[in-house]
Amino acid sequence: MNILHVITTLSPRYGGPTTVLKALARQQVQAGLNVTICTTNADHPKGILDVPPNVPILEDGVTTWYFSVDFHPLVVSRSLWHWARRSLHTFDLVHIHGLYRFPLTYCARLARKQGIPYVISPHGALDPYLYARSTASLGLKRLYERWFDLPNLHGAGAIHYTAEDERRLAAFLQLRAPSFVVPNGIDWAPFDQLPPRGAFRQAMSIGDAPLVLFLGRLHHKKGLDILVPAFDQVRRSLPHARLAIVGPANDDYGDQVRAWVRERGLEQAVVFVEFLTGIELVQAYVDADVFVLPSYTENFGMTVVESMACALPVIISRHVNIHHEVTEEGAGLVTECDADEVARAILELLNDPERRQRLGENGRRAAQSRYTWPRIVDLLSEEYRRVIERRRANGR
Repeated sequence: MNILHVITTLSPRYGGPTTVLKALARQQVQAGLNVTICTTNADHPKGILDVPPNVPILEDGVTTWYFSVDFHPLVVSRSLWHWARRSLHTFDLVHIHGLYRFPLTYCARLARKQGIPYVISPHGALDPYLYARSTASLGLKRLYERWFDLPNLHGAGAIHYTAEDERRLAAFLQLRAPSFVVPNGIDWAPFDQLPPRGAFRQAMSIGDAPLVLFLGRLHHKKGLDILVPAFDQVRRSLPHARLAIVGPANDDYGDQVRAWVRERGLEQAVVFVEFLTGIELVQAYVDADVFVLPSYTENFGMTVVESMACALPVIISRHVNIHHEVTEEGAGLVTECDADEVARAILELLNDPERRQRLGENGRRAAQSRYTWPRIVDLLSEEYRRVIERRRANGR
């Protein structure tokens, strides 16, 4: 199969979808698929990535086009427009990652008009919590959906959800397209041999203090307004506990989180790290005692699976859409989006090292069996074939 993936940007600042797509594309090439990525050089807020624009780049067998941006608010790219009109028909299937931006909307619309099979992964954008929110005018967002994104969704060969809860939450839209659930995956190699504990703690001057880890974008949906007061309560029982907040801030929300920390006098107990990758990322998971993600909405939660792969017990809200799997596998605790409840869960695990070890071991086994790439690439390829066959059977 000749597959085209379309995503607004591959900037690491945009979180899980960019990381997942890069890994998925590499794994699909290893499985024998021909894979191209169509994206832009957009970075946040109006910067550009340091990549050659408008020319193909071959890396790990994946051809990637980074098209230059002409209008940043919707990430409009004339060069992408021209390339798509010339090239889209050469692909067997187009996989669209996200909504509400020109590269995604235009390529989906063009595929629909040309009768090319396409799949849309909304990456949580259809969750009612996010669907009703907008950084711009909500009225303009509704018009954009009516004119562009909803017709694309209705006409898709399939909607790809990464968890059953994500599909359930999108049901209010009554989309006519069929759907399927295939989870995101991780490359097991970085987690196969975990490093010894200590390097992250040493770098952050944490010592042997109880360590709570948050890892992800500093964004309102992540529940940091819950985590900071919850950690304040934890400190009253465990005065030496520390909190590491690891992740980039896409806007001034990061300043707000730091202000909450200052207001509660937690500056000496909380460390901020903007970005970690590779062995440094794995080291942060290994050195923590518990991972916490009290999100208001989370279509999957890659950092949850990465924590599990590192045998780190997790505490997540019931709005993280893999919470059923976490409970089923005995890999952590699930809470409401409530600071008191999150604080109790953190203290429960910090005060019980044997339970932490048991939950961590359960999570590591589950991460390897459920979320590694070879299984997921096979499942996704089968869904691609179904979409292509339905398209042929319909004679479109």
